Amino acid sequence: MITLGICNGETSSACIFRDGKLTAAASEERFTRIKMDDTFPNHAIDFVLQFNGLALKDVEQVAYAWAKGFDASLLNNYVRRGAQISSHGREALEIFIERIDVELERDEGKKNEFWEWASKHLPKHLLTSVKVFNHHESHAFSAALLSPFENALVVTCDGRGDFEALTCWIYNEKANPVLRKIFSSNSSDSLGFFYGRITGLLGYTPCRHEGKITGLAAHGNPDVAISLMQEMIDFVDGEIRAQLGPLYRPFYTNYSDELVERIKQHSPEDIAAAAQQHLETLLSKVVLNCLSKENLSSAPLVVAGGVFGNVRANQTLKELPSIQALFVQPQMGDGGLCLGAAAAAQHSSGQTIAPLKNMYLGPAVDPDALWNNRSSYELNSISQIDNVEEEILLALSKDKLVGLVRGRMEFGPRALAHRTVLFKTSDKAANDWLNQRLKRTEFMPFAPVITEEAARECFVEFDPNDHTVRHMTSTLNCHERFISACPAVVHIDGTARPQIITREGDPFLWNILTEWHKKTGEFSLINTSFNSHEEPIVCTVDDAIDSLNSGVIDVLFIENLKITNRDPDNSCLTTSIVT
Repeated sequence: MITLGICNGETSSACIFRDGKLTAAASEERFTRIKMDDTFPNHAIDFVLQFNGLALKDVEQVAYAWAKGFDASLLNNYVRRGAQISSHGREALEIFIERIDVELERDEGKKNEFWEWASKHLPKHLLTSVKVFNHHESHAFSAALLSPFENALVVTCDGRGDFEALTCWIYNEKANPVLRKIFSSNSSDSLGFFYGRITGLLGYTPCRHEGKITGLAAHGNPDVAISLMQEMIDFVDGEIRAQLGPLYRPFYTNYSDELVERIKQHSPEDIAAAAQQHLETLLSKVVLNCLSKENLSSAPLVVAGGVFGNVRANQTLKELPSIQALFVQPQMGDGGLCLGAAAAAQHSSGQTIAPLKNMYLGPAVDPDALWNNRSSYELNSISQIDNVEEEILLALSKDKLVGLVRGRMEFGPRALAHRTVLFKTSDKAANDWLNQRLKRTEFMPFAPVITEEAARECFVEFDPNDHTVRHMTSTLNCHERFISACPAVVHIDGTARPQIITREGDPFLWNILTEWHKKTGEFSLINTSFNSHEEPIVCTVDDAIDSLNSGVIDVLFIENLKITNRDPDNSCLTTSIVT
């Protein structure tokens, strides 16, 4: 069974499942070079088909997820919530209605875009059998079916999608259906909009720069502004309720003068800290309430949706005593909806979905093609390397900023050491000069990549079975020895967001990290995404070379090739050199 999954909003993407296994996935942004490109994913579709050696006529199912529309099961929720809101006055009711009207209008365009593409490109038998899934249903399937668990509590949370903002489900792989919804929060009562509005109010771009707020939060005192957050949105009588009015609108923009003035009464750090604490508190209350309603003392938790890009909130949820384990679907944002739709379609056709192994699902590069066509590039020096691991260690020891391109590109927002920039972690000043070089404004330090053996020494109560550490989806508390040796990757609150490498899973990088530790005493390396600010992670050889030529990195490794600018300090161990 071959299923093509498609989503065409926020970060448009496509994927292929074959007989229950995810074989390829990519986002349109990586090909168009437009960050969070939400246009129809034509390039991504072409890639996932080509990688699998398929044409559209070979596909047996097409699954779509972004905008299905208003589901009848939500009607009671909306009528009840509308009645509550109307008792708060005309302004609140008008905001509630505006949210519905805007969502109808915006989603109609996306639905039409998909069906226009389908009508033009799909064979008739596929066109008449397209499987369409609700937005949060797709998030839930992506988290549950790709998780390693047989049973779990499932939570999805984002700004909005198909008139919902947060949903909870019980997953049981032996039940029919495997997902049973137990809670839904309307898009008028959205934690995603709440956190996004704080992002905008502090001068950043909502739905894009929320990570800056997460980092800034550790520098503030949440207590001084927590009451303001509670006035905006809170957990009341077992549900999330926003106070629609001057302090909260379910949109990323439209800030009232009153709200702006009240935000200005506090420092950005204190506002960020209060918003972060409130988000963690509300998510925890939702999770605990759902477990209580289902008479569950504990359960694994699986999550998806853009809010779960918040690594500190994920740590808080993971540390709840009633949570046995946490799985965050690594492409947690709307770019991952295609995974849920395709997995659900395959499951409904009788396929057993294989748990997710890694996120190396995108295009690979061809170093031989680059080498054979090197004269067509304006390169100062390109070399074929006998021992790439040794050469990378040499560059790092000379304080060179290393760009690394190898294997298949990551799918999702995290650089997982295939399209990444490496540097030493002992230079705390790197958080300033490296961010400037990458044209970024960050308050959270860079992430470390570290071996599992070293992680046991460096992180408090480290659990090698923790699923979040493979994909950098949660922070961990650091031991003092790690804080002292690797200050560039430790946040002010004593946490880090690591990617843990095993010898079996990635022997190439494991060897580099192990030798680096032996040589320097540093347990890890900085692992940051290979891109400048507001650019997608590099995809092609040309993207990577452009970064070198523009001075973003000092030396570039593309598989067994080393590319540098002319620099006498860049000695290398090579078999052949072209200058």
